[in-house]
Amino acid sequence: SGILHILFNMLWLWYLGKLMEPRLKFVRFLIFIILVAVISNTFQYLMGGPYFLGFSGIITGMIGYIFIRQKAAPWEGYNVPNAIFYFIGIFIFAMMFLQIGSFLFQIFKPKVGFTPGIANTAHIVGALAGMLLAKIPFFSWRSGE
Repeated sequence: SGILHILFNMLWLWYLGKLMEPRLKFVRFLIFIILVAVISNTFQYLMGGPYFLGFSGIITGMIGYIFIRQKAAPWEGYNVPNAIFYFIGIFIFAMMFLQIGSFLFQIFKPKVGFTPGIANTAHIVGALAGMLLAKIPFFSWRSGE
């Protein structure tokens, strides 16, 4: 956690929220955020305990949602460049491999181990939750009108 972490999360929220909120309208957008927050943070808590902070699980949920909606319903107008999906995907997988390396060090060389302190479970589960919610008609563009 840190001010830059929160700042970047809020910049992503602003960018992605400008795309999602007008299409979902406020109430469905809020429900989406709450659902992804509860799901991603619960899994992170179960995997790593209570010491994590951030909005990253929700951000990856929003990216997962837009990724699916962009493919399934291009008429909704989510025009996010593929480079953003690649960037986030590479980042998440890099952090996952860093955590796997940390885990292996803790098992085989406990005195050399390091802890990256990254809530990657929240990232991955958030993305999966967003992708799943994108398949539910309640969260499509026209369902609230």
